[in-house]
Amino acid sequence: MAADEATNTGPFSALPEAEVYRPTQRHFALYPLLTEVKGDDEFISQQIGGRLFRTGYELPINYEPFHVLDNYKARVQEMGGEILFECRNDACGDEYKVHRFISPSYTSAQSSPHILTAKFSTENKQTYTSIYTAKWAAGVGIQLDVIEVIPEPLDLLAVKSDYFDKGIQAIEVEDKSHKDMDGSQDHPMIARLPGAYIRDYQQFDFGQTKVMSNYSDGKIQIRNLEGRITDIGYELPRSYSEYEVNANYQSALKKLGFLPLFECQGETGCGSDTDINYAIKPIVTYGNDDNQFYGLYKLSRQEENVYAMTYILGFSGGLWANLRIIEESTLKDDRLVIDLEGLTDKMAQTGHVALDGLLFEFDKDVMLPEAAEVVSTVATYLKQHPKQKFYVVGHTDDQGKQVYNQQLSEKRAQAVITELTKNHGIPASQLTAAGVGEYSPVANNMTDEGKKQNRRVELVLRSDKK
Repeated sequence: MAADEATNTGPFSALPEAEVYRPTQRHFALYPLLTEVKGDDEFISQQIGGRLFRTGYELPINYEPFHVLDNYKARVQEMGGEILFECRNDACGDEYKVHRFISPSYTSAQSSPHILTAKFSTENKQTYTSIYTAKWAAGVGIQLDVIEVIPEPLDLLAVKSDYFDKGIQAIEVEDKSHKDMDGSQDHPMIARLPGAYIRDYQQFDFGQTKVMSNYSDGKIQIRNLEGRITDIGYELPRSYSEYEVNANYQSALKKLGFLPLFECQGETGCGSDTDINYAIKPIVTYGNDDNQFYGLYKLSRQEENVYAMTYILGFSGGLWANLRIIEESTLKDDRLVIDLEGLTDKMAQTGHVALDGLLFEFDKDVMLPEAAEVVSTVATYLKQHPKQKFYVVGHTDDQGKQVYNQQLSEKRAQAVITELTKNHGIPASQLTAAGVGEYSPVANNMTDEGKKQNRRVELVLRSDKK
C-alpha cells in the first residue's frame, strides 16, 4: 500500500514509488540506537526509551541505497538534526549481522547496507531516528524507525480497589452433561466435576485391564486386574488445572477409604503419554507429557477389593480425565445354559427362545468369546430345521435414549445372523434381523438383575411366508 497519513514517519515523507511494508508502533519501548560499528560484528548502541514507530518501505530496483540515504541525510541537515552515526557498505560491518541487529520489517534486502542515526531537539520534544537501507535482486528496502522520547507511561492500568474486599469466587462453568456419550453414566461412587461431560465410556461385567503400578529407571511397571470394569473418559472445562482435577480425585477417593498404591506427575515421574497409552490403554490420550497426573488406589473390602485408576491429561486447549474403576471378582463361567435339547423343547412349546449366554461387549454389537458355544448350538438347531424361517430379535434395557436402544438391538441381532451365515453356513434367507430396543422387557428395569435379563437376543419361529 502507499504511505498514508496514519503512519508516523517523523519529519519525513515517503520517497516516490515507495510502498509501505508492515508499519508497527509501540506505546513504549527501549530502542538500541546504533552509534558505532567496530569490526564486522561489534555494534555499539545507545538505549533510547520512548514511543516507537517502525515503518518499512519497499522500493523498485531503479533506486540505490546510497541515493536513498543521501536524501534522508539532506532532510536531516535541513531540519537542524544532529547526525549521531553514519556508515556505508563495508563500514557497517558484516551485512548479515547488521541486518540481524536492525531487524527490519522488509527482510529480503540486506546487500550494500547504509545506515544513518540522528537526533532532533525542540522545546516540545526530543526525537531520534534510524534509517537503514539495503538492496536485493528485485529492489531496495528501507527501515525507518522514529523514537519520541517520553517517560515510561505507568498509568495504563486502572486499579479496582474493591477487589480485595470480595472473597475468592469460583469460576462458573456450564453444565454439559447433555453431551454425554449415549448409554454412559457416572460411577455410583464418584460424581463428575462440574462442567464435565462423558466423551468416552465402556463397561464390562467381567474383564481384564492393565494399570500402571510403578515407574522406575525409565520403565513402566504393569499390574493386571480383573473384575467388573468401568472406564469413563471425561472432557473438562479448561478453567480447571490438571493439578486441581487430580487433587479433587485424590480427596474424593480418600473420603471413600481408598489408599494410594502409586502416584506420579509429568514425564519424569510417569513416563511419556505415548508410553502410558501403549502400556495401559487409557481412553483419554490428548495432552502434553508434563501435563499429566496418574494415580492408582485400592479399597480393601471383605467381599472384594476395589481399585481406582485416575489419569489426568491436558494441554493449553483441552483437559481430560480418565476414571477407571475395577471391582475385583471371578469369572462367572456358568452362563452358557442353552443346549440343543433345551432350545428344541422351548421352541416347540412357545415358538421362541431367549439365547441365554449370548453376551456382547458393553454398549457394542461385538459378541464376547463365551458366546461362541451358544451360536454353535443355534446353528445346529437351524440345520436340523432347514425349511423353517426365524426372526433374530434384539432387546435392551431402558438405559439410554430410545432411538439409540432400538438401533443397538437391531445391530446385535444382525451380528448374530452374520456370525451364523458367515461361519456356520446358515442360509441368509432363513433368518431376518429385528430390533425392538427397550419395548419388550421380561424383567423389572429398576434392578440390575432385571436390566441384565432384558439385554437379550431371542430366536423367534415364523409362521408366515414373507
